Amino acid sequence: MMLQAARGPVRRAGFTLMEVLVVVAILVILASVAIIAVPRYIDDARKNQAQLQARSLAQACESYNLAPGNDTGYPPDGNLRSLLSPPFGGQSFLKNGEKDLMDPWGRPFNYQVMSRQDGSQVPFVFAIAPDQTKISNFGVGQKADPEF
Repeated sequence: MMLQAARGPVRRAGFTLMEVLVVVAILVILASVAIIAVPRYIDDARKNQAQLQARSLAQACESYNLAPGNDTGYPPDGNLRSLLSPPFGGQSFLKNGEKDLMDPWGRPFNYQVMSRQDGSQVPFVFAIAPDQTKISNFGVGQKADPEF
């Protein structure tokens, strides 16, 4: 007479349908959070890039103003292109040429020379983001306008 061992229920290796559905639900929630958050981070990154570019252009205007042979001061208002080929000769003040004159949204930077109360002048380079936020070499939003 042979004795048979008592066997319990056979369990297969793998995931149940419920476990798979829970994992899919978690992934959907994470993806929806990412879809909402990522565009905001991209927009903030473009604004930061625009501010860095504006600061770089303002520095180029300062270099233009102090360049040997320049007797005109800063580039004329609205004319950042003179940084590419200075009328008094010399090399371009912009490393990447025309590309440096464009903001992250593909529009040209605006530029004007501002006068301080003491009579000194300072370059004011700015761009307007698609959400109408002003970005300049002085800051972003309410901090974009110079305080003299």
